[in-house]
Amino acid sequence: MKKLDKLCVVGLGLIGGSIGMAVRKLRLAFKVYGLVRREESIEEARRYSVVDTATLDPRKAVAGSEMVIIATPIGAMEKIAASIRPFVEKGCIVTDVGSSKLRIVGMLEKTFQPRSRFVGGHPMAGSERKGMGAARWDLFDGAPCILTPTGRTDEAALERVRELWENLGSKVSLLSPEIHDQIIAAVSHLPHVMAVALMNYLGRKRRDFFRYSGSGLRDLTRIAAGSPDLWTDICMSNRDELARAIGGYAKYLAGLEEALRQGDARKFRRTLARGKELRDEL
Repeated sequence: MKKLDKLCVVGLGLIGGSIGMAVRKLRLAFKVYGLVRREESIEEARRYSVVDTATLDPRKAVAGSEMVIIATPIGAMEKIAASIRPFVEKGCIVTDVGSSKLRIVGMLEKTFQPRSRFVGGHPMAGSERKGMGAARWDLFDGAPCILTPTGRTDEAALERVRELWENLGSKVSLLSPEIHDQIIAAVSHLPHVMAVALMNYLGRKRRDFFRYSGSGLRDLTRIAAGSPDLWTDICMSNRDELARAIGGYAKYLAGLEEALRQGDARKFRRTLARGKELRDEL
């Protein structure tokens, strides 16, 4: 891809910090700026080498950028988008990393068009850890990244964003915002709330159960350690699709419960066998 003159990453947490770090290491931009909210984040960005320059000043961060990546939590995107809009130059490509898309894409398209060329994006990479200290330049290597164009998306901007993510090592797919939210509710948001629900169930029973647990419980519930604030934002932004996914999943649990109560080993085993078959396929 043609090297960017200036890239701005808004929000230097795990995802934003990893983007900046990777772009610098792979030399995909001549200048990498980061917009942060706290003074101490400037020193942190310098310590972890996630960007060339971190600043609290939206004008300094955004002005002259060929591409701006909004990597803040979903709940902060509307406010931050409004604050940087005056400094986004005409023709600049703006994209995001939000893990729900329908509401966010509609809001950001409205905020930035016609001044900029907005492309919705969602890299499927992360960790239960957060912050710049968890950032890795290779975080996106081999990870899926979903771009969510609409009828208003500029084709050249879409291709530029696709090239960036492919250069970061991601496997890029295109989905509508609606389909994205249906799929991600099932494969990402639902597993998180499942893990959280299981930990709450066990904690309510007796916490001394935990000392008898093996690696299976730890593996299954690792993601429950994610930030409650971050995941509340994510789940509420996709609440309708997530609620439907929880309802669908609950039916499978109810089926297993019924088979146990009825002593129906054949039905129970059939469900287990189908689950194994699908897990092997995954």
